[in-house]
Amino acid sequence: MRYEFKLAVVYFFAKRKSLARFTSIVAIVGITAGVASLIFAQSLARGFQEEMRDKILANTAHITIFRKDGFGIKNYQQIISDLEKLENIKSISPTTYESAILIGAKTNSYAVLRVIENQKSKVEGQIEVKLGAELAEKSGLIIGDEAEILVSDNNSAKNKTVRISEIFRTGLYDYDSSWIYLSSEDFAKIFNRQSFSPTVLSVSVSDIYKVNSTSDLVRSNLSDEFKIVDWQEANQPLFAALSLEKKVSLAIISLIIFIAVLNITTTLAMLVTERKLDIAVLRTCGATTRSLLSIFLLEGFFLGVIGTFFGVIVGLIGCFLANYFKFIRLDAEVYSLEFIPLNPNVADVLLIIFVALILSLLATFYPAWRAAKIKPLENLRTN
Repeated sequence: MRYEFKLAVVYFFAKRKSLARFTSIVAIVGITAGVASLIFAQSLARGFQEEMRDKILANTAHITIFRKDGFGIKNYQQIISDLEKLENIKSISPTTYESAILIGAKTNSYAVLRVIENQKSKVEGQIEVKLGAELAEKSGLIIGDEAEILVSDNNSAKNKTVRISEIFRTGLYDYDSSWIYLSSEDFAKIFNRQSFSPTVLSVSVSDIYKVNSTSDLVRSNLSDEFKIVDWQEANQPLFAALSLEKKVSLAIISLIIFIAVLNITTTLAMLVTERKLDIAVLRTCGATTRSLLSIFLLEGFFLGVIGTFFGVIVGLIGCFLANYFKFIRLDAEVYSLEFIPLNPNVADVLLIIFVALILSLLATFYPAWRAAKIKPLENLRTN
């Protein structure tokens, strides 16, 4: 072990004057608070992003195929058969979306009819639907109730009586407050059509992160009359905003850590003044400028390491407690989600540790350089 490291350890644990001890404690507490806040903020941003992504992907298509003119896809069965042979495609479901008005017991509400394959009416001749939980609540409907659905088709209004067979909850307020699921047969009955002609093909993929290459593959197998949109493209503004928020929080809280580490500068400046005689003796004994610089850099670095260590511990414990007690609750009508989990990531935590330690070293450099430049003879005469 080099003597610079040994001396740095000895000086670090040596008794200090009250003011230097106080600034050391303030520096450690400040770094701890900054690192913990940064872990908390990054985990919150990541949790919100992942929760939104998972909820969206669980209830919408990974790739959406539709005609540019908005008409139904007549040869959809052949298209599905051809596309299901492509790499990374798991399944393809024909569907459609139509605006409607749900006339409930309490109030009339805007709704979106969505055709799903596994929805079948249990009673012959009756139209059965599934309602989003928020839509059912504000309409005053429960399972087994009857309601009316009003739709517009060819500039004429049509209404049908439906029975509520199930109430579902996706976790996203936008969906739970407006979506109605029904079968293709019941959809055709509502619009008085002979058969169901989907306007959208919903594609599910095995690997969601290869969706761009899969979209290109789908595009190359379809004519120009079709438009293909993947989940990343459809939600690009949302995820871009979340990514920007994460970067901004990293930058702002890093400034808070920088302000905290300035206390290290103050502490070391005081220690340099206290140890002028020790520095003079070391210089007289042959210590180089580089050695003295290393001693004080290490001493300041130790303060940064201790503050960072406790910051990581406090931050991770805070994330655990926030998830356990579900502290981060939101207004679902505004943010779509009722609860945000905090998801700390190893890469994020390592980046935060790196930033904190680099800032600690930067704050240490000036007083360490000052100590290394002290002239030994002058200080020996003075003391």
